[in-house]
Amino acid sequence: MRHAFTLFMLLAGLPAMAAPSPALAPASIMPMASKLHFMGLVAGETRRGQAEMLWQQKQASVYSLFHGNALENYPQSGEQTLANLRVVVADIRSLPTPELENARFAFFDDLLYRVSASYRSGVTFQQALDKLGTHYGQPDAQSSSKLQHASWQRGNVWMVLMEQINGQLVLQLEHTQLARKVRTSNTETYAAYIRAKQHYVTLP
Repeated sequence: MRHAFTLFMLLAGLPAMAAPSPALAPASIMPMASKLHFMGLVAGETRRGQAEMLWQQKQASVYSLFHGNALENYPQSGEQTLANLRVVVADIRSLPTPELENARFAFFDDLLYRVSASYRSGVTFQQALDKLGTHYGQPDAQSSSKLQHASWQRGNVWMVLMEQINGQLVLQLEHTQLARKVRTSNTETYAAYIRAKQHYVTLP
């Protein structure tokens, strides 16, 4: 009995053995579900070449490809369009998601910064909201006014589901920092265009 008591005291004095802690993933690696994405493409991370490969895999068709319009911020400039060569826009249809009709992807310096997708007629706001909720949880903000909308945000990326006046639903995804860079680039492109026009004015 005395030996048993001595053994108990020795064991009680030993430090508790900690259970092995699970290996932690690097801080830079986040599960896709924690990011706002469209067809697996993440604004601010996905490059144009990666997007094109995914479109081919999903058998989505590119029916229009063009440069961004630097005058989108200057509707009263008098000109219709002015190409910003740093921005490439691709219009996609035959999307793998049946409730979506088409989508527009915009890239700045080959990096995805904006997606705008239109839902097919007949899809209700609640149906679209429920499906988005299964991926991203409850929206960070929601309005139930005449034109409904709901929005999510993860870092510099925001996503909004909105109902337009004609009843069509639109889903927009944007990287806010890159969008600001695009606006700055549009301003620089327009300024260079004005300087060039002034330089080449024919004297009377």
